[in-house]
Amino acid sequence: MMEESKRGFKKYTKRAAEILADNARVQSLTHQATDYLKSIVENNDKLKDFSDKVYTMVRMVKSQVTGEYTVFPWKSLMLVTGALLYFITPTDLIPDFLPVIGLTDDIAIVVWIFDSIKEDVELFETWENTIEVKPINESKEA
Repeated sequence: MMEESKRGFKKYTKRAAEILADNARVQSLTHQATDYLKSIVENNDKLKDFSDKVYTMVRMVKSQVTGEYTVFPWKSLMLVTGALLYFITPTDLIPDFLPVIGLTDDIAIVVWIFDSIKEDVELFETWENTIEVKPINESKEA
């Protein structure tokens, strides 16, 4: 099944390039991925590792598109965007509406892509951990 998923995934990377050219479409994709993930992982600790990977991918794409993080290789960005697109598509190799097995191909694709760009993920997470977070109530005194 994984080989079929990989072959089918190629069309998603092609669509990813189109999406990445339009910030509104990127924003829509990241919102859809986050919302869909929330709907399937509610009260399901078994999917925590998977959800962590998807949330990291969403943050990676958002940070790249906003210009906050610009060292993400284009190929990796396309793979991550393709994985998010595959994840939100309900009629992929195994339709998501099929109970229990519907998410297996989505999980396989996300884990495969996440593992294949592990070095980029680690660099991103290191960068992310160095960001200075300003308190919300910080006053703007001159």
